[in-house]
Amino acid sequence: MPQLAIKSGSRAAQTIELPLGAIRLGRDSTNDFCFDDATVSSRHCEVILQDGTVRVQDLGSTNGTFIDGQQIKEAVLLPGQTLNLGSVEIAFEDAPAHIAIPALTPQQPNPFLADGAPACYNHSGSHATMECAQCSKTFCELCIHQIRRMGGACLKLCPVCGGHCRPLGQPKVEKKRKSRISSWLGKLTAKMTGRLTRTILS
Repeated sequence: MPQLAIKSGSRAAQTIELPLGAIRLGRDSTNDFCFDDATVSSRHCEVILQDGTVRVQDLGSTNGTFIDGQQIKEAVLLPGQTLNLGSVEIAFEDAPAHIAIPALTPQQPNPFLADGAPACYNHSGSHATMECAQCSKTFCELCIHQIRRMGGACLKLCPVCGGHCRPLGQPKVEKKRKSRISSWLGKLTAKMTGRLTRTILS
């Protein structure tokens, strides 16, 4: 909330929080905020907060209203500027709003059941039978999204990330490429075995 910090005079070190609308400053007790200072007029000025803008209007004070040393009748007061009512110095501070951002709790891995088997990500009391190959979360059969394709093939997809699911415990299949030497040795061995077999038979 915007506020005025009083730097001098009888109210030094005090602050005036600016509500929406207008407040009147002066020496008289009928003002919204009064100063016990002879240089401040009975009805000195108004400070108006509207649409996020702070305006100051002089009310015909004897010693004048000043913003950063310039006498004004009506003007916008910006954060960091100094307002003077007679000899009283007031700083305008636009106090930043405090925004509390709750800390995010990291997603815990799938719990295990009493028998040591992994539990379903969505149903903590059910045995998981499928595991997502992409996010590694485990699920029971009820949670898996099944899509049947032409030809009868059925896709089993993760309900969280949409990745492919496989039965728990099934290892990832990685095709190993044969090297040229292994392929050559295999062919040579096959030829030699065939010759040996023909020699024995003859």
